[in-house]
Amino acid sequence: MENIQIYNNFLSEEELEQCKLTISKSNWKYGQYSQEINLSTPFWYMELINDEFFTIYLKHKIETLMKKKFKVNRVYANGQTFGQDGSFHQDDTNDKSTTFCIYVTPLPDDIFEQVGGHIWFKIPNMNNFSVCVEPLYNRAISFPSHYFHKGNAFNRYVQNIRICIAWKLEEII
Repeated sequence: MENIQIYNNFLSEEELEQCKLTISKSNWKYGQYSQEINLSTPFWYMELINDEFFTIYLKHKIETLMKKKFKVNRVYANGQTFGQDGSFHQDDTNDKSTTFCIYVTPLPDDIFEQVGGHIWFKIPNMNNFSVCVEPLYNRAISFPSHYFHKGNAFNRYVQNIRICIAWKLEEII
């Protein structure tokens, strides 16, 4: 569990506004899957690999925080509405790969414990043990890409899309 790092209030207000401006565009596509099996549910996604704000500016901020250098293999936003829970999957099997996510959907603090939308992890070497992390607004999470994980949508009482911006990073030595 020590390899799952949580960073609250990761982005400045200006950086959050830039993220929200980008994801408000109509570049969303439907049909992203956690994995390619029949039990996986499709959800929304937006590729961001050609946006230098994400591939250069925010990558540098991630590198500074983590004190590592990375190559960006992929960066995108994913969006899930009720019923679009992910399936457990690995982003990569390479030990030098890291997944970094930022949650950018604001929700009222007084109801947050009841809305769902958690990211779940199966902890290696701990049989039948999972942990979850709440997708708080402006919370970033980093974890080894070989960890099995899944993102869940908000529950049916939330009339909003759960949006996460995800980087698939490979450490440069």
